[in-house]
Amino acid sequence: MKKFAAIIVALALLPAISFAADTNGSAAVNKSTGTPVSTTGGNVSELSGDVFIARGTTAAHQAVKNEAVTSGTTISTGAQSYAVLKFEDGQIVTMQADSTFLVREYRYEPERKETGNIVFSMLKGGLRFVTGLIGQNNKKAFRLSTPNATIGIRGTEFMVAMANNSMYSQVLSGNIGMTNAAGMVTLGAGQTAYVASASALASLIPASAVPAGTFSQLLSIPVTTAPATTSASPATAAASVAAGGAATSAGIAGGAGIAAGAGIASGAGVVGGALLGIVSGDSASSSSEQAPPAADASATTEAVTKEEEKTTSENDKAGEKEENKAEAADESRSGVGVTGKIGTLGYGAELNFGSSDSFSARIGLNAFNYKYNANSSSVNYDFKLQLQTVSALADWYPFEGGLRTSVGLLYNNNKATLNAVPGAGGYTINGVTYTSAAVSSLQGTMSFNKVAPYLGIGWGNPVAKGKGWGMTSDFGVLLQGSPKTNLIATCGASLTPTQCNTLQTNVAAENAKLQNDLSNFKFWPVISVGISYQW
Repeated sequence: MKKFAAIIVALALLPAISFAADTNGSAAVNKSTGTPVSTTGGNVSELSGDVFIARGTTAAHQAVKNEAVTSGTTISTGAQSYAVLKFEDGQIVTMQADSTFLVREYRYEPERKETGNIVFSMLKGGLRFVTGLIGQNNKKAFRLSTPNATIGIRGTEFMVAMANNSMYSQVLSGNIGMTNAAGMVTLGAGQTAYVASASALASLIPASAVPAGTFSQLLSIPVTTAPATTSASPATAAASVAAGGAATSAGIAGGAGIAAGAGIASGAGVVGGALLGIVSGDSASSSSEQAPPAADASATTEAVTKEEEKTTSENDKAGEKEENKAEAADESRSGVGVTGKIGTLGYGAELNFGSSDSFSARIGLNAFNYKYNANSSSVNYDFKLQLQTVSALADWYPFEGGLRTSVGLLYNNNKATLNAVPGAGGYTINGVTYTSAAVSSLQGTMSFNKVAPYLGIGWGNPVAKGKGWGMTSDFGVLLQGSPKTNLIATCGASLTPTQCNTLQTNVAAENAKLQNDLSNFKFWPVISVGISYQW
């Protein structure tokens, strides 16, 4: 009797084993059309509760662990259920309860990663994505369609969920682009967005505004980032169940259903499943208990209406159009920009050059003249300050965004002329008072080091990818050294040569005091704002 049962098992599993050989072989072919069938994909790495799989137009069946997931596969999770899908390139998709997910296209060649392509569709529920090698090597190779928007990635981990016909997205790392008929919005790490419909632009919202429970299950499902190594076919999984001795009538009936779902609706498979149930000693009626969930899953899959498919298609087209526009904009940018600015160095203009996303350089010219009055020691001076610098700076952007640090050198032609203004009693120079008749004039100059280092921080990248107009700002210090002053007094006709010499000695002492009073000018604060344009 045992030998008879073993023979029946072997006959029942023969079509399944044959299917596994076809799907795992190097030259799998669709027997009805004669066209090659892609064997790349992933598997159901983890699952809990009711998880169903359908391929093409075949009926849905209950999924088993390590079951293959390839192009054209639809996966659905029931209430209080979840699934974790792992693909060959390391891409991971986590599905929470009451979710439906379609692998529209998955193509991966380890030796030619640049040719990989992923097109996914989220039909309902909530999912979490961890980008694999395909998306890391080519950001344009990943596209996720949802009822409200199409999502592209930039090397990312993110979550997306539908709630009351609205879509919520949250980026855990990297960034994503969300596109529909209303346009495209980019989200960075830690940001959350809301999309009301396929015709509404995504809006950034605080994480606290997301309805309670929208992402909670996704965050609680454990995920490891190891790539899927093998993708067992459904038939192979059924064979494993039988070989492992778990051939209860319900389990084998499920195995037969899986084989049918995979396209092996042979009489031998069905009869074999029934006979195996008899051999196991259970009644055939218990096998039928698995039918309702599979039927429900089929109904769930077929419930994806033509309207949803139409919306998804429109979002795909809008997303592709916006991506192409963004890429065209990127390509049209020259990496060269100009900036007009105003600040403590005067009015300025800069020419900007972008070498990468993290580094840029600029050369600029700043100039301005203004007058002011100030006292030094006991002498009142009218100053005329002439600002004139030529800069050569390098900018480093350590983070995503516009924050930068800047270093460089300036040719520093900042200088001032000063003219002493006599008081009511004349001039008091080094404590000695001279009448206006004794001193015809007291004038001087102030200058700085011609080459001065600059250190600072700022905001804004005039030559960032895809950028036209922009705003910039700088906050730093110009290390121009202590000023050098030179006071010159002209003796009046009333002074004798000896008195004139004494005046010059006092002027030299006054000059030293003036230079000391102006020593704070060796650190020139640089604050500026500007408008930039990259063509």
